[in-house]
Amino acid sequence: MTNMAEIERRQDEAQDQLRMTIMNEFCRIMGRSGLPPMAVMRLAARAVGEVYREVANSHSGPNACPCNWRPNERVDTDMLCTALMAAIRYRPVADLRTMRIAGSA
Repeated sequence: MTNMAEIERRQDEAQDQLRMTIMNEFCRIMGRSGLPPMAVMRLAARAVGEVYREVANSHSGPNACPCNWRPNERVDTDMLCTALMAAIRYRPVADLRTMRIAGSA
């Protein structure tokens, strides 16, 4: 059985790969199209929605993918929105000494 550390490592690697791919394409599309950043961000969000719809469709109906994931548009949309908002608000801290104390041990 895969342990939590291995799952987290695989998720981190996947996230890093997706981020790098999206950033490269984002910059390439902005340079090629001349569109402003938020226009390209909006298009990227729509593309993610379209990918969700295609994957959800392949996991629905009589010929659904056998992986056992069943799309739930309301729950899945909430999860995607929450992930987007968390990523937007996240600010890495360069110096741990400047972090606000969250509690005590």
